Amino acid sequence: MASRKVDARRRLARSLPADSEISAAADLLATNGYVILDRVIDSEALQELSRAGEAKMARCTVAAAKQTSTHKAFWTRLLDEDMEQGMLLSNNPFVSFAIQPAVLGILARALGELPQLDYVLLTLSHGDSKELAYSQLWHRDHDDVRTIKLFVYLTDVISEADGPFTFLPVRISDRFGFSIKSHRRDSEILPRVKCEDVIAMMAPRLTTFMVETSRCLHMGSRMAPGHERLLYTATFITVPRLYPEPSPRFRLNGDENEIVRSVLSPKAFP
Repeated sequence: MASRKVDARRRLARSLPADSEISAAADLLATNGYVILDRVIDSEALQELSRAGEAKMARCTVAAAKQTSTHKAFWTRLLDEDMEQGMLLSNNPFVSFAIQPAVLGILARALGELPQLDYVLLTLSHGDSKELAYSQLWHRDHDDVRTIKLFVYLTDVISEADGPFTFLPVRISDRFGFSIKSHRRDSEILPRVKCEDVIAMMAPRLTTFMVETSRCLHMGSRMAPGHERLLYTATFITVPRLYPEPSPRFRLNGDENEIVRSVLSPKAFP
């Protein structure tokens, strides 16, 4: 059954866009573990995401009161208020952005199969004086065997004070092998790499990039006091999931095509 499902998803993946730019982006992602997507992303979809992000930022105080997870004190989750019984609608703008054909085409080529959208987040990070914790420390993601995240800066991230997403490419991350410690401090990582090996993604708002966070050591949200960073994140994994499938995170509205149904709800596809 699982093999038949994987075969079906691979067939769907082959029907996605695969022009020269998408193929080049997928090859860079597969080789280096990251790629900048500014030339590939649909500009209208990006502007719609920006407008939706600005509207959410204006409701930050309301959204903060409706967070379902508050263990990361350095950020506010702004999409929890959109959820109905723990699910986002498939036509929610933050979901729609993640399932645009170019994004799925890059992922399908890099992974060799149709991805599953695990979840989307919109987070407003802010500076505080507390000790670094959780994703502010160096780590790999273990959502699944392979985890790729799509990021969009919705505010300028042009200095270290803005908390850039920071990572080591695959060839550097591979040197560290497996660690039983899920999060590691700078003192455990930086002495073993060159300064030029560390990529701090400092870029203007609307910069869009992907990182295979299961392969690349990374950290972020290290904001200076008085600074804020609005970040969109869409997390993709492969099927079947390594862990038991959780309750559905997306609610289909009924007009999705076969590819979108399979990306949002693997159980919807036989």
